[in-house]
Amino acid sequence: MPPVLPEGPELRLAVARARWLELQDELLRGVTHALSNRIATVSAAAYMLEHEDMSCQEAAASLRTETERMDALLQLLRLLPAHNDGSFEPVAPMDVVEQAVALHEHHPDLRDVTVTVTQQKNVLPVLVEPHAFLQAVLLALTAAKRTAFPRMIGVTLDVSGDADMVCITVAPDASGHAVDATRAAIDAAAADCCLRSAHGSAAPRDDGGATLTLPTLPAARRAGR
Repeated sequence: MPPVLPEGPELRLAVARARWLELQDELLRGVTHALSNRIATVSAAAYMLEHEDMSCQEAAASLRTETERMDALLQLLRLLPAHNDGSFEPVAPMDVVEQAVALHEHHPDLRDVTVTVTQQKNVLPVLVEPHAFLQAVLLALTAAKRTAFPRMIGVTLDVSGDADMVCITVAPDASGHAVDATRAAIDAAAADCCLRSAHGSAAPRDDGGATLTLPTLPAARRAGR
């Protein structure tokens, strides 16, 4: 396969950032659309209460539910702005995976693609810049979901690892069909740029998904990082 990003680290990083900004815009549109729906529901409840079509108890229950939903959406919105200040932290892979899956549920074009998460027990934490890790998982999800969407199938995200490496595999639930390998490879290449500072990598899969790998926290510390 020919290179999907230009040669040279600076150009590769610039193109990867551009790809992330494109995805970030898509997710922002999806979450704000969901937030506008919640605001409309609160407005409707207030109208019904004002016109005595709803009891105070019913209105309170409705407002409490919508407040919780809006707070959840606010937490997702807070994940989108970049926090890449160069600070590395120990991160549990499943924490980032859960954030990415919840955020990607609001992608305006791919929200209907279901994601099944599987996890090996006792997967070790990684030492990484958390937002860069989140970006990489979101890009991998996008690659796999785009492949799955036209075929009306789901995606499986698997988290596994050993003492040295953590592996996150995102793949459509069925293979044997032609895929847009170029688009999947671009997303994987962008994810790879996100993980390089943590000595991780991302690679496209033949089925249109992507595989991310990162050194475990103990492995990073053994290497003096």
